[in-house]
Amino acid sequence: MHKIKFLVVLLTSIAASNFSLAGPIVNKLGKNPFNTQIAGLVEASLGSWSQSDSLNPAVAFYQTFPAHAMLPLDDVSFVPRSNDTDSVVLTDYVAIGAQSAAGSAIGLRMAFAPQESRVKVSQSLAESGLIKTGDIIVSTRPFFANSLQYLALQLLNTHNSVAVVVNENGKKLVYNIDMPMDNDMLGGAALGFGRSVIDSPHFTKDNKNTIVHILRPRLTSNQQANLQKWLERSLKVARAKKVYPELFSFNKDYNNPTYKSNGDISFVADVGRVLLDQKMQAHKHIKMYCSEFSWVMLSLIDCNPDTASEDFKKTKTPSCVKEYFKPMQMFGSVFSGGKASEQDLYGMSDGIPMLIAQTGASAQTSTELIDFALPGTDRDADGLSSGHKQVAATMAPLIKKANPYFKLILTQNHSQIDDARAKLNPAAPRNYSPTAFSVLAAMPDTLNGDKIRQKKFDYVATVKYLPKAKLKDLQSK
Repeated sequence: MHKIKFLVVLLTSIAASNFSLAGPIVNKLGKNPFNTQIAGLVEASLGSWSQSDSLNPAVAFYQTFPAHAMLPLDDVSFVPRSNDTDSVVLTDYVAIGAQSAAGSAIGLRMAFAPQESRVKVSQSLAESGLIKTGDIIVSTRPFFANSLQYLALQLLNTHNSVAVVVNENGKKLVYNIDMPMDNDMLGGAALGFGRSVIDSPHFTKDNKNTIVHILRPRLTSNQQANLQKWLERSLKVARAKKVYPELFSFNKDYNNPTYKSNGDISFVADVGRVLLDQKMQAHKHIKMYCSEFSWVMLSLIDCNPDTASEDFKKTKTPSCVKEYFKPMQMFGSVFSGGKASEQDLYGMSDGIPMLIAQTGASAQTSTELIDFALPGTDRDADGLSSGHKQVAATMAPLIKKANPYFKLILTQNHSQIDDARAKLNPAAPRNYSPTAFSVLAAMPDTLNGDKIRQKKFDYVATVKYLPKAKLKDLQSK
């Protein structure tokens, strides 16, 4: 009996030690004496590439975001410096300057985090407000730059998770919830299954080649509250291991979404039913890939799970279930006179010309950047999942046409661009790939003075886990 009591006390002590005081967020944004050191650290951590005469060397441009797309951090708690080696350092890195008076800098807002302290980092990110419930965590592989052209079109994005901020033992933590609901995604190294603080094998096994972009959906307070409830229910069923893979399973074919062109989103309602402990109505089993699960969760934000139970029982697709964003075509109309009110203004593969256009780059620089991203040949991306490699092989004929299409955009010949896009888009279904989320965050707010209706996300920051030894000076000085 005494041994059992001692074991309980010991385990409680160990658990409590995981929730000790978190390190603060150290703010190094803007001009400061460490800019050269920061640039060197970013380029060493993300790779440095020869891309064009005016951008050489620097991180691959197509994994960056325009400066104007970076969300103001007015509600985030910072300190100017800290002697706590568990502190997260927030800083900015500008990869390319404006090429014209109308251009915008592109780069990254980096959150450097000590890789030895992921639980404390999770607390810091949650308690400071840098990450909030519903934020999309986009896994990105910087050292896959200049490998598969498919990955360039994907902006090096390979996976989506959703952030859930919870209160445990008096502390806030950020957990990730994912599809698949397996150990690779949810097996928290520190706190156990279903309690991954961005420390499951997916995030740690190739830490060198992993950064995570944090994208924030534009939600009202009521939608945020509803999403909190849905995501907490998702964590609960994932931990209980009752729905995966029996009712939900992972779809490895990222080019075959459950969403179909007829607009039927009853599968979203059926996911909601499972989370409400009801039986599915329209499906017996639902296969989803990572970003599909993210899209489904966001498409439930107008439903309050505490009060909507009867609606889900009575109606195949309750009226509160709505597409958070319209699944995207490959290419949009923005480069051929599209209007800000259009839902297909940007396509999910428009990231490369979109980023180039927002810098105001010259025609020569634009051509060089297109050729860097899509050189016409592929190199192996060692460690890329079999699912992504299969999609890359399937899409190879379309990918070959992307380089000349992007160069056609530079001519501003709208009729020819429209004709080319009309031939390219049918090659792939509407989709909500991880890259779609990044494009929806990186696109500008306005077009010709009008607010862009399609924009649904803002870019918050990019988290990179590094050894403590590399962060000490930036934390304390």
